[in-house]
Amino acid sequence: MAAADAAIAARDGQTALALRLAKHLAPPPPGGGGAGYSATASAAAANNNNVAFSPVSVHAALALTAAGARGATLAQLLAFLGAPSAEELADFGRRVADRVLADRSDAGGPRVLFGGGVWVDAARGGLTEAFRDVAAEAYKSEARTVSFTEEPEAAVEMINSWVKKATDNLINSIISTGDIDANTDLVLANAVYFKGAWLEPFNPYATNWGTFHRLDGGLAEAEFMRSGIWSLDVACMDGFKVLKLPYERGAAGTGSCQLKRRRGQQVAGKSKATAPSTEANEGTQYSMLFFLPDARDGLSTMVDLVTASPSFLYGILAEMKERPVVMELPKFAITFSWGDLKGDLRRLGLSLPFSPEAADLRGMCKGDDEVVDGAGAARRPTFLSKVAHTAVVKVNEVGTEAAAVTVHLRGGGGPPPDLVEFNADHPFTFFIMEERSGVIVFAGHVLDPTK
Repeated sequence: MAAADAAIAARDGQTALALRLAKHLAPPPPGGGGAGYSATASAAAANNNNVAFSPVSVHAALALTAAGARGATLAQLLAFLGAPSAEELADFGRRVADRVLADRSDAGGPRVLFGGGVWVDAARGGLTEAFRDVAAEAYKSEARTVSFTEEPEAAVEMINSWVKKATDNLINSIISTGDIDANTDLVLANAVYFKGAWLEPFNPYATNWGTFHRLDGGLAEAEFMRSGIWSLDVACMDGFKVLKLPYERGAAGTGSCQLKRRRGQQVAGKSKATAPSTEANEGTQYSMLFFLPDARDGLSTMVDLVTASPSFLYGILAEMKERPVVMELPKFAITFSWGDLKGDLRRLGLSLPFSPEAADLRGMCKGDDEVVDGAGAARRPTFLSKVAHTAVVKVNEVGTEAAAVTVHLRGGGGPPPDLVEFNADHPFTFFIMEERSGVIVFAGHVLDPTK
């Protein structure tokens, strides 16, 4: 496979995973019960709880696992991630880490922190050189040796301290001593932090209280950010609308990136959104996409459409045009801990890495292929015993702050005629996307902005 085709396949695989997870975490349709839907999503919907996760973090953690997998386990991981090979998956991860998730805060753009950690039990003899190199070069993951059996508290403290630093104190912990036992050999963690300012911030004096209509028919009084008539990219599809709010890009972007979008004005040189490109770019172009169903109870139907395929999502982006828009968006702050991620991944078809009998992760630790006694017994196989994911997303008048961690434990006058009214007073979906690459960094569903 040509390098360009492999890059496109890996990118589409990351997008496909993001869409599958977004659909999996969407609430069941009204009156449809929870049959066939994620228990995590059903529980969240029953309590009107919001959902947020980082597809790029989950993808990176699974991709790092693939770097140490072999045989059928590797084949299943590659199929699940939509990648041609572990090498091409690592190449994609390297490009994402170096270009897409590069910190632009010094130049006035978004602050982005991305990295990983690998903690291996001293009894395993350390990581293989090949796995250590891929972890460091493709996923910015540093390796450390700990003792999960003799000093579990110290190991947990080390991991959680790393999480806190990696997410700029937005997430304080990801595991506890209850997650560690005698079978824990390896902990893989990946974290991403994003803080971006809107290209055109909202006027805080225009923020006012309003009514949000929940899926269960209940009402919530929430703070709504309100705009005048702004020129924004929007698509009015059959049954839902999509609105794009861009973030400041900083000096690394192109010249037109530095122009503020003024209320009610066009930005010179603005072109219609297109499908993401895999070409290298000097800067990044982050935006938040809001998907709002026309019907107050239409979230699940809309999500089914939006998540149908990467090409369908790219088609929506291509349909977006700059039009006059008047907005009402609720402020919200989501903290979502996905404790059952392993179970949900199993239901989505990824089972072998979690099987004590069938998992083949012998590419991670030294000596996994060696005979350890005279009887010819091999070392106890390594498998993923737990996958935990925590995400925090905050949206206000200034911009967005978000962080996520994924951990694998191995063990004036009349309105314009084409004015679009975008009133998000009922449940909606959001993506934070780096548009040049098509990487979805955060995603979620807002069921009640006051939760």
